Amino acid sequence: MRISTVTIFDQNVSSMNRQQAEFMKVGQQLATGRRVVTPSDDPQAASRAVGVNQSIAVTQQYTDARINARNSISQQESVLNSVNDMLTRAKTLMIQASNGTVSEVDAVSISAEMEGIYEAMIGLGNTTDGTGRYIFGGYRDGEPPFARAADGTVEFVGSTQMREERVDSDRLLKVGHTGADVFLTGLSTAKPAVDGSPAETNLFASFEKAISALRADKTALPDDQRKDIYSNVMREFDNAQDNTLTKRASLGARLNELDTLDLVASNRKLGYEQQLSDLVDLDYAQAASDYSLRMVGLQAAQKSFVDIKGLSLFNYIR
Repeated sequence: MRISTVTIFDQNVSSMNRQQAEFMKVGQQLATGRRVVTPSDDPQAASRAVGVNQSIAVTQQYTDARINARNSISQQESVLNSVNDMLTRAKTLMIQASNGTVSEVDAVSISAEMEGIYEAMIGLGNTTDGTGRYIFGGYRDGEPPFARAADGTVEFVGSTQMREERVDSDRLLKVGHTGADVFLTGLSTAKPAVDGSPAETNLFASFEKAISALRADKTALPDDQRKDIYSNVMREFDNAQDNTLTKRASLGARLNELDTLDLVASNRKLGYEQQLSDLVDLDYAQAASDYSLRMVGLQAAQKSFVDIKGLSLFNYIR
């Protein structure tokens, strides 16, 4: 079989193109650090890598959810700490007011400070997060969870269901407490507050009773009735403070759980990343060797083509 000059040229060009393509492929692998640059490089590994990447994305999604949950819970914990401090001060003031030697001027001064704490407590109940959402409002947005009724008293108008975050594939976590849980001690949110009951206390009503008693003159409110009110209020403040500490402990337990979930997720993510690396990452030592080999092959093909191209029968005619 005779081989024409055109055939020889085509075969050499094809060889050079193939060598150049293989050389460029290894160069691309070295540049990207990946063995599988396109799905055609290893279809099976590429397919499995898609699944692993999806698992990593889901893990990151839950990580972000835990960050949001931690921020909300931490903010509630900070507010509850302030509530506890205010209750401690309010109890001190009520002890002072219960002293039989307190003057009317002192009672007015105490009532003024109590009213300041009362207003500050309302502000804490209506605390918002960085997005303008009320942290004690539950699922109800758009208005404060605590509002003044027509008679001037404070009532809870927020949602009785606390927001939840899916912080892991099988964990739906409440991100705090509702305003009813914190400020309406021991009350079912479906029934009204019962003043004077040590187990069921509307904290704002307690302040309202105390302020009213402090401002009432002796003719309108006899001393024995006044002392009874002070005694009830102090008991309600004790209940509210106990409730606050219990709620803070609950929030602390949830923060600890989030830390544990973060640790588990971190280990899980490392496992996924190792799987992904095994599937698509490049063995640099092997790739560097292949790169040198492909370069030599390409250079040999180019030189061979140059040499063959220069051949002609006329070189042998004398």
